[in-house]
Amino acid sequence: MNIDHLYDIARNSLKQQNLHKIKSNASNLDDVLTFRVNSALKKEFSKICKDNQSSASSELKRYMLKIVEQGSL
Repeated sequence: MNIDHLYDIARNSLKQQNLHKIKSNASNLDDVLTFRVNSALKKEFSKICKDNQSSASSELKRYMLKIVEQGSL
């Protein structure tokens, strides 16, 4: 086993620990994310979310978690 392999193992372990911490604290909503968006886009996105018994914030949080799990966009 070379040093690069050991480094990758350590990095993956830390990533899994961080992911576990994020998931276990998912209900601890302690920060706010604010951004501007086109009103027509927001309206259509919110409608689709509502049609699927969800909300825009829930779906955006789900997307963010998926990106963190993947480690890339």
